[in-house]
Amino acid sequence: MRRLLAVLVIFGSLNSLLVWCVRPSQLGIALLIAWSLALIEMAGVSYLLRWGNQRISILTKKVEGIRHEETPAHVLLSPHDPFYQLALQINYLQTHQRKVQRKIAGQNQEFATLLDYLPIGVMVIDRYRKVELANPAMEQFLQQQISPRRHPFTQDVRQFELASLINSALSESATQHRVLKLPGTPNERTVDAQAIYTETSQDYFQVLVLLYDVTEVYAVEQMQVDFVSNASHELKTPVTAISGFAKTLLAGAKDDPEKLTEFLEIIDQQSERLVELINDVLTISHLESGNAVEAAEVPVGQQVEMQVSLLKPLAAVNQVTLVNQVPADLVAVTDQHKFDQILKNVLGNAIKYNRSGGSVTLTAAVTTKTWSLSIADTGVGISPQDQLRVFERFYRAEVSHSNQRVSGSGLGLAIVRELVDSLNGKIDLQSQLDEGTTVTMTFPVNAPS
Repeated sequence: MRRLLAVLVIFGSLNSLLVWCVRPSQLGIALLIAWSLALIEMAGVSYLLRWGNQRISILTKKVEGIRHEETPAHVLLSPHDPFYQLALQINYLQTHQRKVQRKIAGQNQEFATLLDYLPIGVMVIDRYRKVELANPAMEQFLQQQISPRRHPFTQDVRQFELASLINSALSESATQHRVLKLPGTPNERTVDAQAIYTETSQDYFQVLVLLYDVTEVYAVEQMQVDFVSNASHELKTPVTAISGFAKTLLAGAKDDPEKLTEFLEIIDQQSERLVELINDVLTISHLESGNAVEAAEVPVGQQVEMQVSLLKPLAAVNQVTLVNQVPADLVAVTDQHKFDQILKNVLGNAIKYNRSGGSVTLTAAVTTKTWSLSIADTGVGISPQDQLRVFERFYRAEVSHSNQRVSGSGLGLAIVRELVDSLNGKIDLQSQLDEGTTVTMTFPVNAPS
């Protein structure tokens, strides 16, 4: 109202000044007309102000809605309206904002999905040492559920080495890296841990914790080291024996008929052991190269009976009874050569690691989808810690409690596992110390590819 009165006074004064300058004969009437025109002008200005305020109010509400991430309707004005270009640019701004919001929402969803399914443990810790973000993989590494609310990281990280790594990154303002062990169920894990220090400004920084499970990588590396070491040892023993006895013969022992025969028999035995070891290594090499499976209908029952007959002399020497309960008419689609190798190795181990007067029982089972062969012995058994490693190359279970010394390359069960895998089968080993071991091999009824 005050602005309108001010406008009225200004326009009235201007009009009165013009009338005074003209000096009409009827000065009073002229002044009255001047002030009347001032009222009309004030009414026009008042209308324009209300019209402008209305447009400004509409556009202001529109901008406020955009600022609060609402979705107000577009402002539609006539192209001749003086606020048309401003309204048009605000509409364009809203459209652009919607596109950016949809893009950000999509990226956030992709990021959340990536974190949920990422096998790497991820945790973000702020400058106040509180957890801002953690993914399910990190929960698995730490073996506990992580609250989505901000909380001190020490509530989740209770392993000393990992907590120390994070504290070092926070206190030293530098990225830290370490390979460490994390307790787990059933076995502990070897993880490659990184605490990455990131600083966006002088007052704001974060530490990104990444955990990579490298248990299998380290296990493979250790297996490679063990393989080279064990292979060297296994090769060295027969070669040393052959070389030593050959030199002894050349030094004069050949002139003694008894020594000659004894030493030649030892050389022959060690040569056979060397050939067996080389053949086993070549077998594993061929299996790893992915040699083809020659599947056909195999009379499994007859093959089992044949292997039992072939190994009866070995069983007789060890005073072990072989009990074959596999139906003679059992037929399955498999690779006959590989099946024979599997049967020979498993049955041979059941005899060699048995006790005097013990027995080995062979049974079979058939379902609509699978068929299986079980070989159970009453031998020395295998300890729980050895059961985890008996399928490793050159690994031999501890049998000192039975006072047995069993010859072999230490590759038999490793070959069996590779052969069973190549036939799309599964192998299961159940054992009790001083009670015996049962090895069950299950194969699909359909031909392996």
